Amino acid sequence: MRKQIIIGSIVGVLVLGGAWAYVQHTHTSTPTKTTVTAKKVTKPKATKVKPLTVAELKRKPALEYSSIIYYAIYHSKIQRWQELSDFKRGWQVEIYGHGPKAKHLVWPDKNSTAADKNLAPNWFRISTDDKIFYDSLIVHSFKPDMTATTTLSKIVTQLNHDHAVKKVRAMPDNMVIIHHAHQ
Repeated sequence: MRKQIIIGSIVGVLVLGGAWAYVQHTHTSTPTKTTVTAKKVTKPKATKVKPLTVAELKRKPALEYSSIIYYAIYHSKIQRWQELSDFKRGWQVEIYGHGPKAKHLVWPDKNSTAADKNLAPNWFRISTDDKIFYDSLIVHSFKPDMTATTTLSKIVTQLNHDHAVKKVRAMPDNMVIIHHAHQ
């Protein structure tokens, strides 16, 4: 029993001594100062997309064709141009002829093959004064083709207004252009 009292006393002294040391440590030590610096959250700057111009389109035929096709899909009254609205499939532009009489046939897939080309495609012409003539066959009809006319200047103005420039500038990457010999 005496052993138990001695052991209990030793344990008590150790516990009390440890508690006293802890209290002394927490009261006498200087608290460390924690500095939290708030970082200013900045939004990534939106890269300004350079607006389209007629001069630029005249220098870059693929961009010109992209603009003409985009305009036809979203602003033409000719419904068949909607067939070209799958931006993932891309476009194949076949050019027959040269100059203002050249026909630009537009197929709704950059990988179109002869087997895919059973139905007459939509097509357009570009005149020397930058008028764009759209043409589309009316399927299952003996009526004349549907046509529309606009200008390259109107197309540029509309696409810039629509904020479609970034999308139009990406279109040539998904387009195949085939030039056929004069016919």
